[in-house]
Amino acid sequence: PFAQAATRLKKTADGRVLDYWILHIGKKFVQRIIELYKPLVIKIIQINSMGSALAAEQYHTVLEAVLELLKKVHNVSCNMAKPELVGHDLFYMKELNDMIDIKRDYDFWLARQSCSLERKMVSFCDYPFLFDLKAKILLLQYNGQLEMQEAIRNAFMHNFQTMLGAHVDTVNPLLILHVNRETILRDAIDQLDKYKDEDFKKPLRVYFQNEEGLDAGGIRKEFFLLLTKEILDPKYGMFKVYEETNTIWFSDLYEKEEEPMYKLIGTLCALAVYNITIIDLPFPLALYKKLLNKSSADLNDMKSLSPTLYRSLVALLNYKEDDLETTLCYTFEIERDVYDERRRIELKPGGSSIMVNQENKQEFIDLYIDYIFNKSCEKQFQAFSAGFRRVINSKPLELFYPDELMSFVVGNTNYDWNEFQKKTEYKGEYHVNHPVIQWFWQVFHKLEDNEKKKFLLFLTGSDRVPVFGWSQTQPMIIQRSHTDDAHLPASHTCYNVLDLPSYSSKEVLKAKLLQAIQYNKGFNLV
Repeated sequence: PFAQAATRLKKTADGRVLDYWILHIGKKFVQRIIELYKPLVIKIIQINSMGSALAAEQYHTVLEAVLELLKKVHNVSCNMAKPELVGHDLFYMKELNDMIDIKRDYDFWLARQSCSLERKMVSFCDYPFLFDLKAKILLLQYNGQLEMQEAIRNAFMHNFQTMLGAHVDTVNPLLILHVNRETILRDAIDQLDKYKDEDFKKPLRVYFQNEEGLDAGGIRKEFFLLLTKEILDPKYGMFKVYEETNTIWFSDLYEKEEEPMYKLIGTLCALAVYNITIIDLPFPLALYKKLLNKSSADLNDMKSLSPTLYRSLVALLNYKEDDLETTLCYTFEIERDVYDERRRIELKPGGSSIMVNQENKQEFIDLYIDYIFNKSCEKQFQAFSAGFRRVINSKPLELFYPDELMSFVVGNTNYDWNEFQKKTEYKGEYHVNHPVIQWFWQVFHKLEDNEKKKFLLFLTGSDRVPVFGWSQTQPMIIQRSHTDDAHLPASHTCYNVLDLPSYSSKEVLKAKLLQAIQYNKGFNLV
């Protein structure tokens, strides 16, 4: 009854009063609502799934009231409050992954939106704050599959018309890129520039010049790995590297002719996400805030980019003496390095002659942060975002919080190598107790961390794992290839298969393995 009464207020003046009352009561009230009503949602679903006499209309009425109350409290806690009253992850209901058919719920939600159906049944997609990261990734990937299927179907229908005599050219149902390793960025950009927006919805296939490999995933992973390294090459000057944190941000210097380049880089980043490939572009959280338009940059974003600058701004904020002007001598003008040249930028008109004092220091900090994350890169980011959105502009993307999207895009760097070993499978004469296999793991676990990552790159085409670790990846399969000491180990990156010869000793195995992982580029049919 409380949930129904509270949500009946909706967006009335009384409803806004309730919002501010919740905001005033604060964290304790929000936690209490979560503790009471999340289990109630589970109970309602369970009762309905057991074939109870609870009428469908009554089920949806009760469930909607509870969900609407949670939505109101979530909005106050995570959108109105700065900072959040409680972390948004406290609203997650992991049980939903098993209790409801999330894909079916999404299909219903889409159908209701496209057909303007009257809202009589509850869709959990109207309450995405309840979904954990696993559920959101599932929805994003499912939506991508639907779009790929639609793109392939449209291509086949188009080609079928040509068979019936229509005077149109046939189209490829795949998005094909042919690239040379030496000119990978230019090749990719030149070809992507010729495609239409609808082509980016097709499955991506990559072919390296003069290499025989067939792209079932592994080649694509290496393509994006090499591409991201090329994008960060200082010779292009498109991104500034902050060495303290090993993060990058858009260069202050902007030339009109660079706009297509930024757009295509945004497209490439989105293609990686759309084709479920981890990329190592070390942007800070601020980029994902901007992409999702969820919240503005703050001091913490500065900390993730430049801890030194962050400490300076915090010291200014904490300085309470009246002699701030004469002691720190700050004005509303800052210096920035642009192509090894020091440039002065006014944060506001006449800023070079306006001293920072106790009254205006917060304004100085706000303008500084706004310049770094917004004004200095407005055109660059607009182009990047436009490129990203022409590949991924779906509803599931809006379900993510910035930190969640960041985790999904860049993957996991916390490697549990023991779990990696446990999940490994063996084929043919190899088994977990085979001497060669035991030698392999003894050698592997003694490798340096960077060598283990090189092996992962050699095996899979990427040195990172998905956000949820090895459970999201195809397990490594080790099979015997030769019975002599002359051959090197080989890998099938598309299927995570390692061809391991049956070496005569552990020492030979170590030498051959180390030699093999140094050559982790290039594809040939084996």
